[in-house]
Amino acid sequence: MRLLLRCLKADFLKSKHTSFMWLHFIIPIVCPCILILYFLGRDQSQFHLYKSFMEAIAVALPLLIGVLCGMTASLEEQAGKFQVLLGSTFPKVLAYMSKMLMLLLMGVCSIGLALFIFIIGLKFILKVPDLSYDIFIKGGASLVAGSVVLYCIYLFISYKFGMGASVLFGGAGLLMTALMNTGLGDAIWKFNPWAWGIRLSGLNGVLHFKAVNKGDNPLFMHEINSGVLIMVFGIIFTIIASLIWFSKWEGRKIFE
Repeated sequence: MRLLLRCLKADFLKSKHTSFMWLHFIIPIVCPCILILYFLGRDQSQFHLYKSFMEAIAVALPLLIGVLCGMTASLEEQAGKFQVLLGSTFPKVLAYMSKMLMLLLMGVCSIGLALFIFIIGLKFILKVPDLSYDIFIKGGASLVAGSVVLYCIYLFISYKFGMGASVLFGGAGLLMTALMNTGLGDAIWKFNPWAWGIRLSGLNGVLHFKAVNKGDNPLFMHEINSGVLIMVFGIIFTIIASLIWFSKWEGRKIFE
């Protein structure tokens, strides 16, 4: 644990003066401010405000994660073609765990900052009465949980194929997330990592804000619970698979 914390501290120091850190603070400030300005002067329900925020963040996350994972891998590639990453710790999976932990911590901070600014804007600028803080926090937690597998996927792509491939797949993930929020994703969203964040936050919002029929309530709860269960198994499987892959990875070959 002590060695992992040292690796984490070193990773933060290496990224301290790069655009990696700035992106994690600028984007969470800009996005909610744009939404608040857009809704200023418009009479919107609290559900619509919640839904718009969660969908905007969820759709943008795959592209942002692709860019940030690509930047993380690019820093290591420039520092000796990954040899510093692969040879600086033993076992070397600690270096990978440190990278993942740094990305996840920064992701949590970014989503939390965006959520905080948006709630402040709703309360003091849009003056939304009886603001439901708990559902916004629950929606933010759904976005964070749904992004764990995406970080693993995009970090693998970044290390294996480079930043360009990660950004390209990030753009594809953005489109996938948007599609999974339509009727096309009704039957398959539980098995698609790009849909977990946007669907779970949306379903929780419907249960909280909308008056659903008592007969429909168990159906909504079944969708949420089954989605969460599959997501948890997906997170565990993906993390284990990524650790096994990295323990055997020897760096990017020239033809990659």
